Amino acid sequence: MEGRVVVSDDDFDIEELKKIVADDRDGAVVTFTGIVKGENKGKRVSGMEVQRYEGMTKQELSKVRDEALLNFKISDVLIIHRFGELRIGDNIVGIVVSAPCRTDAFDACRYCIDRLKEMVPIWKQEKFQDDGKDEE
Repeated sequence: MEGRVVVSDDDFDIEELKKIVADDRDGAVVTFTGIVKGENKGKRVSGMEVQRYEGMTKQELSKVRDEALLNFKISDVLIIHRFGELRIGDNIVGIVVSAPCRTDAFDACRYCIDRLKEMVPIWKQEKFQDDGKDEE
């Protein structure tokens, strides 16, 4: 894996990502993994299509990473986001933050997922079993 910001249709292993980010100076590694859930709004989900704005997604994820590094006392951040057709239980997004202190690692990780949702051009389209209609 190249870089600390990845946009890919390949799956990832959060434990392997931790090994990339963790350092012996750190006392905490906090991770977030977003997965495709099997139910939303009372309807059974059969899968999800994740689309991205190819020219901007990695650039915007890099901004999120840079902001976290500037605003929190952390050592490193890795963000990976998948795109394409995904099934129930598949990984969608992974964030790994390392820091000397757990509080900073937790705060930065939450900041990254919240900012990602606000500013990164990624769209998720759930496929529902019930009626064949899709919702965002």
